[in-house]
This record gives sequence, C-alpha cells and structure tokens, in this order.
Amino acid sequence: MKKLLKFLFFVGFAAGVVYVLKQALGGTQPEGAGSGVLPDTPVTPLEDMPLGGEVSPQLLDILVDPEDKGSLQLMDDSKFLLNPRNGYRYPIRNGIPVMLIEEGKKYQDESLIQNGQEQTEASSA
Repeated sequence: MKKLLKFLFFVGFAAGVVYVLKQALGGTQPEGAGSGVLPDTPVTPLEDMPLGGEVSPQLLDILVDPEDKGSLQLMDDSKFLLNPRNGYRYPIRNGIPVMLIEEGKKYQDESLIQNGQEQTEASSA
C-alpha cells in the first residue's frame, strides 16, 4: 500500500513538473490579460500629458510630500501641489498627482518657500 501511494505521489509530482515546463517553454495561452500581448494604442509619455485635471478632494486630503511627509497646497489652477516648506511643486498630469521627489525638485520655485514663522501665524489665524 505504501509503495502504491509513493508511486501515485511521484506520478502527480511529475505531471506538475511537466505542466510547469510546458507553460514556461511556450504553452498556449489565450490572448488578453497576462498573455504578454501589448495593446495597439500607443502609451503617452508622462511628460507629454497635459498639466492639470480634477483631483478628488479625498485624495488631496491624504497626499503628503514624499520627502518631508508634510501637507501640500493646490496651486496654479490645479496644475501643481506645492510644499510651502521647500518650494517643491509636484505636477498634476491628466488629474494624476506625480508624487516623485525628482519632479518636485524639477519644478521647485524658491520664491514660494514660507518660513516657519509665517506658517505659524497663518495656522493660528
């Protein structure tokens, strides 16, 4: 009986290995998701997407600067999110905030930096 169980286990294991190898070496898959077939529509580079777009208020409430984890302000007709502590401006492209530190540095505007005293006065008012 033990020999029969070992034999059946071995056959099942071997069948599994054969199946995995067949799939890895070009087994047939239906077209669609996960098939490795690229869509016919071209992908637009991030830099070519238009600035602006509507961002949900719930998302704006939870977004923070990826570098200092502080709050952000919407500016320039909803085209940028500003970190007033370092002047980093994160672009909003097609309604999607691009929250990469490199993008914030790229659009940094040092004239928009507020010092700590101004922030304290504004928050207490």
